[in-house]
Amino acid sequence: MMQTAVLATLFGAIGGSAAYAGAWLGYLDERGGGSLSGEAKRGITAFGGGALIGAVGLVLVPHGIETQPLWLGAASFVLGGLAFLLLDKWLHSTGTPVSQLVALNLDFIPEAIVVGAVIGSNLPMAIFLTVILVAQNLPEGFGAYVEVRKAHEGFVRHHILRIMALAIVIGPVAALLGYSFFAMQSTVLGTIMTFCAGGIIYLVFDDVAPEAHGNGEWAPAFGAVVGFAVALIGFGLTG
Repeated sequence: MMQTAVLATLFGAIGGSAAYAGAWLGYLDERGGGSLSGEAKRGITAFGGGALIGAVGLVLVPHGIETQPLWLGAASFVLGGLAFLLLDKWLHSTGTPVSQLVALNLDFIPEAIVVGAVIGSNLPMAIFLTVILVAQNLPEGFGAYVEVRKAHEGFVRHHILRIMALAIVIGPVAALLGYSFFAMQSTVLGTIMTFCAGGIIYLVFDDVAPEAHGNGEWAPAFGAVVGFAVALIGFGLTG
């Protein structure tokens, strides 16, 4: 039992560390004078979007609806999208750098809860979801750093990195919360999964897809294909 709790903590920390590493990549790119092209940056963003869609289509929705009535699954899915919409509007209305960082990484917390909840009964699924967390948090951390610096140039670089470092703490806390209070076959867990899926779909089409678009560029869109392929391969290996 203690070993499972340690694994939940480790997996949550790995997911959070990916967001921090992504922010550091943004920092290093800025210090290097923007060595990455705009097309490459959009490709990184699209890769994360593909991984997110893979998590929704391969794990969160299929497994989420197994433990709840269809009406509840559909309702929680829509409510998840609505919740992200309302929070997104509120965060944008505040116009602060911190609010942008929160919005870009908001999906991490419920997903880390799911990782902790399933780890005791389905370790392969927990591993798969952790891989997806890394695949999405790395480009999200990169995008969050770039976005905040673009909108608020006066916001000190190291302050952004310190804020992103909080993800390393938030991940394990969320995973332990899932491990302590939810079981794999719980209706509540299934509802959290579909709620999270609805929020992710909103996030992808509101933030990721527009950021990944560039006129006359083919590589960013293909990045989404590669991101989903990573999710598909991970699902095949662990599922």
